[in-house]
Amino acid sequence: MHYLGRKTTVKTRLARVISLCLLLSIAVVHGQQSPVFDFDSLGPTVEQLATEDGRTIHFIDDGNIGGTPVVFSGGLGTSVRVIRLLDFLQTMRRELNLRFITVERNGFGQTTFDASLTMTDYVRDVEQVLEHLQIERFAVFGISGGGPYTAKIAEQNADRLLSIHMAATSPAIGNPQRCNSGSPSPYTEMLRYPMQFFGFPAASPLHRIEGFQDTAFDEAARAHNLRGQSADPAPLLHELSLYCSEDVMDSAHIDVPVFVYIGLQDEVLRSVDPNDWIAAYPNAQVNVRTYPDGGHDVQYRHLDQILLDISGAGDSLLLCEDGVEKMVLPEYMAGKDANLLGLCAWQDK
Repeated sequence: MHYLGRKTTVKTRLARVISLCLLLSIAVVHGQQSPVFDFDSLGPTVEQLATEDGRTIHFIDDGNIGGTPVVFSGGLGTSVRVIRLLDFLQTMRRELNLRFITVERNGFGQTTFDASLTMTDYVRDVEQVLEHLQIERFAVFGISGGGPYTAKIAEQNADRLLSIHMAATSPAIGNPQRCNSGSPSPYTEMLRYPMQFFGFPAASPLHRIEGFQDTAFDEAARAHNLRGQSADPAPLLHELSLYCSEDVMDSAHIDVPVFVYIGLQDEVLRSVDPNDWIAAYPNAQVNVRTYPDGGHDVQYRHLDQILLDISGAGDSLLLCEDGVEKMVLPEYMAGKDANLLGLCAWQDK
């Protein structure tokens, strides 16, 4: 099971170019029809939906219409196009027939900031997009600062859920103590420098993905500058305040499978206890996947497993052993190196 192709050599690529040129020239000489080419995608298109109160919702619908819908919420202060950071497994996503929908949050990217809006307003935006797309049942996937929004969507749409997936995020919400530090937010200055706001540590395995870090820099610049807002911190500070001021989540009525992905070396979420997630969803089947060496990037490093979990293969783990990808039962990993988990591409670089 190989979802990602290996890099071809320069010699191989040159041979393909020469073959293509020969094919085109032969077609011209013999009057045959030349091969038909289509445009390559530059990423998903941002669509717009007008609300009854005069606002504009910006959203992306990426995947087959008949695929399993997944409402994706990107991290803190990200735009609707943060979904591009998942594109390094776009082929796998499409082969699993997953349809990703993401809705831009208040004040980021193309979306005008309104200080009166809450998480509940965002949930209504998501619900309007789903109604527009005629989607009834869906899974939810939230990462980092998008996790609380995902929890809110789940809380208010429990009867429509297929499954819940939370990566590098916390179940804690509605905790005013988190906002009483009194110190200014470090983000106020950081937003002016996208390479600071969205930089991954040098040791992160994400640097193995060609172009990933640069795409992350582009996302940070888009989220905080696209409309000419010039890195205004107000939307992000407002978002941070919502994590504290929103009501404590009531998840007792949620009974769909919940998958959680935690890096035990996550410097951002040092205080998250895996058992907190079980307590947060008392009537759901909660599967907590912990990664001993994982940091605040497990949502990308283990995206392959997340996609498989969303597709319904959550009883098994994906790993690469001796150059071969396998789906195994969790107990198979006993005593084995957790770095074996995932596609072989993580080991080939």
